[in-house]
Amino acid sequence: MLKNLKTISAYEARKNFGELMNLAYYNDYEIIVEKMGKPMIKIIKVVAPATSSPSRSEIMAKYAGVWDKKELKVIEKNAKSFRKKFNFID
Repeated sequence: MLKNLKTISAYEARKNFGELMNLAYYNDYEIIVEKMGKPMIKIIKVVAPATSSPSRSEIMAKYAGVWDKKELKVIEKNAKSFRKKFNFID
């Protein structure tokens, strides 16, 4: 992507700082501020770092009470033991 580049004096930057922020943020301009003809700073848009989204299994584990394999083995063992010992009352 070709970025828009604009050079401006420090005096003009002071007078129009809000407009320069809008140009950088909304229009992807890169503004170079010069003082006495020498480039001093660049005003650019700050891009937030990409956050990784949790996987579906991570969401389920957190909110739906999904157990890990170790817990499932214990639950299965207890369930089998209970079924063997269970007697219907007539």
